[in-house]
Amino acid sequence: MRHTTIRRLALLAALIASTALPAAAQLVREGWDEPLPGTPLSIVFEERVTPQQIASEGVPLFEDYPMPDPVYAADVYRLVFWSSDHDGTPIRVAASMYVPVSLEPIRAPVLAFGSGTTGVGDHCAPSLENPTIVRLGWYRANMLAYAGQGVIAIFPDYTGFNDTSVPQRYFSKFAEGYLMLDSIRAAKAVTSSVQTLLRTRALPATESFTAGYSQGGHAALAAADLLTEYAPEIELAGAIGFGSTNSVEMLFREAGYYPPHIVYTYMQLYGDRVVEPETILQQRWLDTLEFDVLTKCVTEFQRYYPFDVRGLYTERFYDALMNRRLDEEFPVFKRILDENESGLSGHGIPVLMVQGNQDLIVTNAAQREFADRLRATGVDVELLELEGVLHRQTRPAGFVQSVDFIRERMRP
Repeated sequence: MRHTTIRRLALLAALIASTALPAAAQLVREGWDEPLPGTPLSIVFEERVTPQQIASEGVPLFEDYPMPDPVYAADVYRLVFWSSDHDGTPIRVAASMYVPVSLEPIRAPVLAFGSGTTGVGDHCAPSLENPTIVRLGWYRANMLAYAGQGVIAIFPDYTGFNDTSVPQRYFSKFAEGYLMLDSIRAAKAVTSSVQTLLRTRALPATESFTAGYSQGGHAALAAADLLTEYAPEIELAGAIGFGSTNSVEMLFREAGYYPPHIVYTYMQLYGDRVVEPETILQQRWLDTLEFDVLTKCVTEFQRYYPFDVRGLYTERFYDALMNRRLDEEFPVFKRILDENESGLSGHGIPVLMVQGNQDLIVTNAAQREFADRLRATGVDVELLELEGVLHRQTRPAGFVQSVDFIRERMRP
């Protein structure tokens, strides 16, 4: 027994010694004064969850879909760290992190996972979800399931949440992409520390991944677009989208619930003289736009706004949007929509897209069109279409395939 313990500690020490300190942690150690993206500001250990508890919590998420037996327990942390806002200025963000706990030292890939739309106001932050009262996604169960399979999962609140001075930067490619990459930086910095390694024996692997559901798929591929310029030290080995909404213009055509929030956000980012809401939204939605966007979370605004976009837009905008003439009729807004489209930079990172053929938010036709555009940039895309699967079911239905996708891209 004593010799086994010594061998384990020796292997752990070797893994620590062979791993370079993440850039963020190095810069903190060297005494830089400027806020450095990905630098942890606070780290709070919350609890350890056993494999049996992970399996139990996963039941309402997975429903009738297969959940692999958890192999590992998980330590849960709450982090606050620096990131960059849409314009590159420093901003504090928060995330929950789920770290596998192993008896033997393991190399664990880091997965930054973005939530689907929950709302724009602070009270709608995905970390506040109480799924027994209002189901937003059973995200804690989802992240615990990844940790149970040996993946370090970090689940950030989008930029602007937990900050009363700014609303969520909803469908901002830059804010989302920076956040996902800084989540990976923060996760690597924390899990590379000797204290965390001795607790979990899960050393962050060189390979990292991004993933997300709906809006989170947009964020996952935004990270791929911005990787080379913003975080070249990260080895992003793959990106995963579950019912992914990468084309903002497509979302404007497909589902009327979400565009008012995007219009409001872009007004904040670009100015209301550039984004003119009165040319886009019918008057009945304009009078209380700010109040409605900031106070209604997703389960409320899905009952408030029409799903059929004909009831949302001005006649002129509707005609230009549906007939794909925004570049002629609304060239400035079209440029903004294109600027915030994610995934099409030619990043070369493999992509798995999990799509349900009963998805009403992102139709199969729209997802196939986007996948073809992605492939045209030279990206290896696997589009997995699942029979009888709704939008919210893409994560449990495609969970096993997503874990396989990650494992296949890990070096021995």
